[in-house]
Amino acid sequence: MRVLFITHNYIRFKGDFAGVFLHLLARKLRETGIEVMVVAPHDAGVGEFEEIDGIKIYRFRYAGDEKETFAYRGDMHRRLFRNPFRIFGLIKFLRAAYRLAVGVIDREKIEVISVQWVIPNGVVGYFLKRKYGEKISMYISSHGTDIRLLAGVPLAYTLLKPVFKRASGWTVVSGFLRELLLKKDSGLEKKLLVIPLPNDETLFYPEDNREKNPFLIVAVSRLTVQKRLEFLLAAVRELAVEIPEIRLDIYGAGPEKIPLTEQIAELGLEGRARILNPLPQEKLRTVYNRASVVVLNSIKEGFGLALTEAMLCKTAVIGTASGGITDIIDDGQTGLLVPPDDSGKLADAIKKIISDKKLRDRLAEAGYEKALRCFSAGASARQYASLFKGDLR
Repeated sequence: MRVLFITHNYIRFKGDFAGVFLHLLARKLRETGIEVMVVAPHDAGVGEFEEIDGIKIYRFRYAGDEKETFAYRGDMHRRLFRNPFRIFGLIKFLRAAYRLAVGVIDREKIEVISVQWVIPNGVVGYFLKRKYGEKISMYISSHGTDIRLLAGVPLAYTLLKPVFKRASGWTVVSGFLRELLLKKDSGLEKKLLVIPLPNDETLFYPEDNREKNPFLIVAVSRLTVQKRLEFLLAAVRELAVEIPEIRLDIYGAGPEKIPLTEQIAELGLEGRARILNPLPQEKLRTVYNRASVVVLNSIKEGFGLALTEAMLCKTAVIGTASGGITDIIDDGQTGLLVPPDDSGKLADAIKKIISDKKLRDRLAEAGYEKALRCFSAGASARQYASLFKGDLR
């Protein structure tokens, strides 16, 4: 079977962060007898066609190099909100994606199209399905941002409803996202399936020779308001009085970097808390293995990839009882859950794990077993393969 991923976010080179989980899924699907090809936007400095790890990647041009900035910057929807006239650029972008996808479908004899992120790529899927009819099947996959836009932007759901009707199925990465969609339209119940984001268990695993620092807390995330990192810093400040050895490393980039850096100074946490640049996955493994606990304190998170990566490294985790995080952490069993925006309760949870090695090891072991069973790339690929082949409904 040949499947075409249609996406605005996909790796541009080996080691790239953009859409890396999709590339992992594409590679793993080959092991189930499914060959994946990709249509994604071009970006300056990369080719219009390339094979990476045996995956064919076709990239569409929609402007000159200096103006191809719609994708890979993580701010497509915000740029549109700031300047509605950019909608004309988006239309050009989607037309270019459609034209290239038609050529790939015909040339490669594609049987299934898999639309990644219904906003904006559902429009491309709709017109492809209208062109090819029953010759191809269409599935939608949503990963968080697009669902929040559907739920929060007036008329967005209504305008895209024809896309959903033509889809044979719609996958989301957590029960939280599924419930958000069902609140909009209970008629979607039979189409919606939860398939978690895949993790590469060959990259994330326990390093048995790596000694954990019992006082090291790690957070890996975008530096945005949603991640609520200011509450994590406040929790560390509270704990530092009693546990002077405590340390916090935050790995990430984003618009909140300056405010968070200023907060570190205001709280007197310099030398105790630091913000570090994002790392490639193979280096993140060592970070997770060295940590006593990994924390994701965000609200309404679509999934929570940093938590499952850490669990595969057999590291204890703490998350908020919010969004898709509750799919990952079973409180008191595979990690600890805390209320959103509560630095005191977060400090209590961190203290429990730091001060109780037996608890830390028990949570880490149970989390590791769950991550292998539910969040590995192989588990996700098997579910997608069953879906594309018509065996999963």
